Amino acid sequence: MKPNHLERLKKFSAIFLPLTLIGFLLLPLSGFSQSLNIQIDVDPEVQTSVERDLDFGQVIVGMGLQSIPPGSNSMGIFRVRALRTQRVILQMDADEELLHENPDILDTIPIELQAAYTNFGMEDFELSSPLNSIGESIVMETSLNNPSSAWSSLYIYVFGNVDIGNVREGVYTGEVVLTVIYE
Repeated sequence: MKPNHLERLKKFSAIFLPLTLIGFLLLPLSGFSQSLNIQIDVDPEVQTSVERDLDFGQVIVGMGLQSIPPGSNSMGIFRVRALRTQRVILQMDADEELLHENPDILDTIPIELQAAYTNFGMEDFELSSPLNSIGESIVMETSLNNPSSAWSSLYIYVFGNVDIGNVREGVYTGEVVLTVIYE
């Protein structure tokens, strides 16, 4: 080979070889691949139940103020079960008057309710705290009955008064709604 030709071949090799390597690196290798996207939303589990209905029992027309005192066996009781350390917001809304079951009878009975709660897995009204009427933010505490459990319960006790005036006889009803929001 002539020296001029040899030099051109060296220059060509010096340029072509690196460009070829770069080209191989930039080109995708033929093969197959699969991908899978995973998304999991983990929500805490919160359960609510009515353990006992609020019960004023049978009352007499014109009887006046009837009370279910705090700690009475006639109190209504809600139970909220959730993971310990779970934060919940409790809000209780109740009708201000009871309505007759017959919609044509417009008599009403005024009702005033209050609530308290215990927050350590034990149903014991004596250890309860008053429930704020506009909502209460509570962190679930470890159950005293079972400290190793991941679950705990809190109990909401509902009690109060009705004022039985001169109303027509019959069944009067109202509603207490416990809203539990978990964070």
